[in-house]
Amino acid sequence: MVLRIILPLSVAGLLAGCAMQTKQLANEALLPEIDVVQVKENSDQALKLSQEIKLDVEALNAKLTENDNKLTMLADGVSSVSTAKIEEIENRMSLLIEAIKDIQAQIRNLETMGLRSSKTTTSGPAPTFSPAGQILGSAENELYNTGLRAFNSRNYKDAIKIFTDVITKFPSGEYTDNANFWIGECFYSLGEFPSAIKSYEKVLTFKSSSKADDAQFKLGVTYNKMGQQTLAKQELNKLINRYPASEYVSRTKKLLDEIR
Repeated sequence: MVLRIILPLSVAGLLAGCAMQTKQLANEALLPEIDVVQVKENSDQALKLSQEIKLDVEALNAKLTENDNKLTMLADGVSSVSTAKIEEIENRMSLLIEAIKDIQAQIRNLETMGLRSSKTTTSGPAPTFSPAGQILGSAENELYNTGLRAFNSRNYKDAIKIFTDVITKFPSGEYTDNANFWIGECFYSLGEFPSAIKSYEKVLTFKSSSKADDAQFKLGVTYNKMGQQTLAKQELNKLINRYPASEYVSRTKKLLDEIR
């Protein structure tokens, strides 16, 4: 009787123990599976994120390379402009100023002749010629304008010959000082700086020449071009002192700052 009671209890305990072990094993088997899935999901997200970051970095690198190339091109452009182009532009500006001043000088001459003509008509018979036509149609004016056209076409050697003819044929004419200035400009453009300086200095020998400040400025520019900075500064300072109202004063001060 006792044996019968013990046997069922033993079997029941054995079964209960087996059931607990089976449940524990099942739980242990399930836990690793859940962890692997979570890690896999995290890994996929991390991989996707790293790929997106990699693409962003590549895009930024491409943009940086593009900007570097643009900066290099801009630097090269600025370098080229700052040497030859700026000088050419400033030269053309100077020439434009000179052309305007020539026109202004001719207008003043016309006004002067007009006043003389009006005085003559009040005291005597009307003249049979037009003073304005006499100036604009004069041989000196025609020759001078021919020289300007040659200069503007960059035929500097031809222009030198023509302006020299103006001086030779009309030594006391209206354009003698101007002709000397343009001869200086021709020599400057040809790179013959000593000859240019001589011509500019001749302009300064004329009293009340409309080209005086221009010639003074170009003396400083030419000496600087020749590498003679001390003389360049002297001539540029003369312009500031002698012609304080000149349109070249601001450019002169800028050039002086560059030389220093």
